[in-house]
Amino acid sequence: MRPAVLWAAFVAATIPTTAHAADKGLSGRDIYRKQCARCHGGNGQGVPKVNETPLHGTKSLAELTKVIHDTMPEKKPELCVGEDAKRVAQYIYNAFYSPQARAKGGPARIELARLTVPQYLNSVADLLTDAVQRPGRSERPGRLNVGRERGLNAEYFKTRRFRGNDRVVRRIDPRVSFDFGKKSPHKDIVKPEEFSLRWDGAVIADETGEYEFSIKTELGARLWVNDRDKPLIDQWVASQGRPKTHTATIRLLGGRAYHLRLDVFKYKDPSASISLEWKPPHKAREVIPRRHLAPQSVPETFVVSTPFPPDDRVSGYDRGVSISKEWDAAATQAAIETANAVVARIDRSGGNRGRRGRRGGRFRRGGSRQPDPAERKQRAMQYCRQLAERAFRRPLTDAQRTFFVDAHFEGSLPLESAVKRSVLLVLKSPRFLYPGLGPFDDYAVASRLALGLWDSVPDRELLDAAAKGQLKTPEQIAKQAERMLADPRAKAKLRHVFHDWLMVNEKEGITKDRKLFPDFDVQLASDLRTSLDLFLDSVVWSGNSDYRQLLLADHLFVNDRLAKFYGIEKSPTLPVAAQKPGASATWPTLPASERKLAASATSDGDGFRRVTFEPGKRAGVLTHPYLLSMFAYHNLSSPIHRGVFLTRRVLGRTLKPPPQATEFKDDSFDPHLTTREKVTLITKPAACMTCHSVINPLGFSLEHFDAVGRYREKEKDRPIDAAAVFETVSGKPVKLTGARSLAELVANSRQAHGAFVDHLFHQTVKQPINAYGPKTRDELIDRFAAGGFNIRKLLVDVMKTSITYERQKSEIQSTKSETNSNTK
Repeated sequence: MRPAVLWAAFVAATIPTTAHAADKGLSGRDIYRKQCARCHGGNGQGVPKVNETPLHGTKSLAELTKVIHDTMPEKKPELCVGEDAKRVAQYIYNAFYSPQARAKGGPARIELARLTVPQYLNSVADLLTDAVQRPGRSERPGRLNVGRERGLNAEYFKTRRFRGNDRVVRRIDPRVSFDFGKKSPHKDIVKPEEFSLRWDGAVIADETGEYEFSIKTELGARLWVNDRDKPLIDQWVASQGRPKTHTATIRLLGGRAYHLRLDVFKYKDPSASISLEWKPPHKAREVIPRRHLAPQSVPETFVVSTPFPPDDRVSGYDRGVSISKEWDAAATQAAIETANAVVARIDRSGGNRGRRGRRGGRFRRGGSRQPDPAERKQRAMQYCRQLAERAFRRPLTDAQRTFFVDAHFEGSLPLESAVKRSVLLVLKSPRFLYPGLGPFDDYAVASRLALGLWDSVPDRELLDAAAKGQLKTPEQIAKQAERMLADPRAKAKLRHVFHDWLMVNEKEGITKDRKLFPDFDVQLASDLRTSLDLFLDSVVWSGNSDYRQLLLADHLFVNDRLAKFYGIEKSPTLPVAAQKPGASATWPTLPASERKLAASATSDGDGFRRVTFEPGKRAGVLTHPYLLSMFAYHNLSSPIHRGVFLTRRVLGRTLKPPPQATEFKDDSFDPHLTTREKVTLITKPAACMTCHSVINPLGFSLEHFDAVGRYREKEKDRPIDAAAVFETVSGKPVKLTGARSLAELVANSRQAHGAFVDHLFHQTVKQPINAYGPKTRDELIDRFAAGGFNIRKLLVDVMKTSITYERQKSEIQSTKSETNSNTK
């Protein structure tokens, strides 16, 4: 017998058959209308100000029956028990609760959507940067195509003049953090009272957001970031005393490299030090690490600074299905900002044959040929045509070329005004803002691939493939998707997908009780986030890219600060070794099992190294200290927060809002109770256990980890109890004994696999997965499992499957329209 059948038999045997007399003989539909509709709506859609959550979910029929028997109606569950509970559950399940019922009643559909904010920012950045590339030049506009070498080019000069014949050394410095004191920075600089230093190369941004750059020095200094003409920080006058910190903020897009240059000089100052720091999004200030610096030169990348309102997240992921006055106003202002930037870039466009100076490609004075007005006009028109073609993601028709570009250059309108009008018209056109408009041909395929994997417009290779008819078959689509995954923009996009999956951006900062955890500060929390990112990268971009290793891996990445806090110290014989017995009281001594680390370890060159724990204790991302700290109170672990996260995000199960908000007040409990006992007590009421019967077992399995994610054997001098029984959606009880058994449950759960497929699909396609046919989801899950749970292969499969479905649907609709037209 299947588990679901066994569970249904169990429910039938255990639920009393006596029904409420008033409802005896009523159908499930009648019972629902009499006892349920006033709170849940006639079709389970919810009732405003009463219960606005739709009555949709993934519970099995047996589970739903038991919930209704035990808890419904709220406050009077005795009114619907036994056969009545079975009948109404059957009705609810078949009418609107189950995914199959929802698909029949109101199938999801592919909706016309505008660009999301990340898609707008990345598209405009690539439009402007691509358009200034000279013919024949490789298309590498400010992206992370900077090779593997890390650090910055460094030039040390024996005077303050930066003259070539005064240079004493040229090398690569891994980072900029020096305190020379009164000494010379190099043996060949014989006069330590006067010298100058220059660092040049690129800075690499992982995430999109505001970056605060800082120079800490007592010397004169200038810093350029993504602009060769205007310094971001200009402090060319020495402070003549103690070091001062100078800061400035700039928006950067993730997955790209940006030009960076730092100049420093000393002249008769009493001492010399220099530190180049930044504060990335969601992290603390730090010296810019080596892994974020590259010695290669990169062009500037245009980044829109206009603020946009957030995208709609009603569906659980960012979508562009709604538009507001605020969004339209932001799009208009961003178009104006972009048009002004285009005017400043016109003379850098592809036809420039003059010599290029160091400062961004403008014609140099005194020797470089200035273009005549006719040549400059022709170049501007060509620039705007190319920009419009890239913005619309396909070649322009003659009418479009005239309307969007050529018409503005006729007559006596100043060239700059003509350029601005053309760019504004293009960027406010629905053809740019709504990529789904137009025929679903090879150019539409190129657009879908670029938006899904890069949040941007197609590159030249995609457009060339479309022009040659090489994006027609699933195999051709998969080939392009595999190529595109090598681009750093895909890595940035996938990192965002994982951040959203793990909810790491839901709140800003993690704070803990300083009396209990005096060493847990913003810097340590920032290091934990870096550790999490390194772990995710190590799995996703490994050879197998195995989703299961996200859950089962027994390693993480630590630097010295994390190693000390979590009881991992360096050893003279091993790269990473055990904590010394009797560690400082600021952190507890780890159990012997967790102090046994593998001898193998790797380093990223910035102090982070991979450490492997004895199998059986930690388990991949579920026990990463960053997540464990985030889903915890400031002084206690939180089985509830951890359980809700696991239920919704990892297992993909639905939870209804609690019947009433109950604050967890730690000081209101008996001080001798453990956290588990407190949670058990506060969630004991039947109305709570509707959801907490699922939440609590998952959260209890992580009780070996305290509020900051450190492993422990005891709480309140009592052994930790991490055992629990969890009932799957099929009704099969699974015994959990701790984090490892939890990870194995998730790794082998088809429901968890489906939740991950859903998340990846929604974040890349930006449409509901159920809109792509009733079998698509199950087929994706099956192929995910058959392919060894390879995350990168799943991403390619998602793009291939969604695009193929849309193309086939478009062809069917075209055939119907043609048939109807011929019939008429």
